Amino acid sequence: MHPSNGNENLKRFKKIPLHVVEEHNDALQFIYSAIGGKKLPVEGTTLLHLDSHPDMLIDRKLKGDEARSGRKVLELLEIENWIVPAAAAGHLSRVVWIRPPWAKQLADGTRVVNVGDHPATGFLRVDSIEPYYLSDALYSSQLVNKRKFIFTVAELNNTNEFDFNKLYNDIGISHPYILDIDLDFFSTANPFLSLYENIGLYDRIGEIFHFSIPDTDDVVTLDNFVQQRERQLDELEELFSHLDEHGSLNNYAGIRSKYYNKVSDLVPLVTAEAERLGERPDWWAIHAAGCTKDGEGLEEEGLPHHISPNEHIMKTIEQTLCIFLKGLPPPVLITLARSSKDGYCPPDQVDFIQTLVIELLKELYVVDEPNLHYLNEDIEQKG
Repeated sequence: MHPSNGNENLKRFKKIPLHVVEEHNDALQFIYSAIGGKKLPVEGTTLLHLDSHPDMLIDRKLKGDEARSGRKVLELLEIENWIVPAAAAGHLSRVVWIRPPWAKQLADGTRVVNVGDHPATGFLRVDSIEPYYLSDALYSSQLVNKRKFIFTVAELNNTNEFDFNKLYNDIGISHPYILDIDLDFFSTANPFLSLYENIGLYDRIGEIFHFSIPDTDDVVTLDNFVQQRERQLDELEELFSHLDEHGSLNNYAGIRSKYYNKVSDLVPLVTAEAERLGERPDWWAIHAAGCTKDGEGLEEEGLPHHISPNEHIMKTIEQTLCIFLKGLPPPVLITLARSSKDGYCPPDQVDFIQTLVIELLKELYVVDEPNLHYLNEDIEQKG
């Protein structure tokens, strides 16, 4: 199916480009380049996103104007928040998150999401009341400069009775679309589980970042909740910023609320454990861990953690992924993310997974030679 929204004027790649990056947000630059080269339409593309993480958050301080600033936005994005800004700019009209069975951050199904600017602050926000967005204070009942996109979540697994036809009907993929695969789809680690694990840090930090989502769709109640949650997140960010700079909360000039007291109680435990390990406390890593420790109302607390045996990985790629992709039209371009340096895809498995995925893509499509951009990054860092 080829909608008549200007797609008939698009140019075609002779071979499907295959871009391999380390950090997932780096994939977006190649999508923007394809748009600039008229290989993808300026509006109306579908992103087919296979990943153990939705990557559908928004940086709370990102302005709507920045999201719509073209390639300038690229340097402002991180691995968890690179997709929605492209939808806010109109480039993506559909996002389909294909998840493995162990990733349950969002419920399966299709929903319409409006994304736009908060009228008072100009920050980019959505009108979704799902816990995934409420937990980061990203909901707003009032939006200006808004765009809508269709967001579908669906599971892909390798059980014998899996119904591929139902999946195809649920996701309805048509041209033009981007095939985007994070290698942690096949084996996933939660790198924060091992952070100062001797003191049970992940559970301790979860108690500090905890919140209770109101069980209501009342707009006033939800707007009030978001304001409270935003104050909590801002205060915690200020506390950990002070710790990162000074190593203690001595001379801290900010608010001394219950969060200050909870973080104060954590400081000597972390400091002692870091000394035992012969290192300086990594306060920003602890803050990042807290931001992933989601609260009530989500199907799963924290990030998914599922280290797959190599045999399971091979079966998923060579059978399940192969069957799935054969039932779809070829994509316009393909992006792969390794996600190994930050520990989300186990570093001892990432090359194995990458080799199998690329071999499969070469069997299924007429693809160009893979662009291994992450190797250039390694060279630049060593230089």
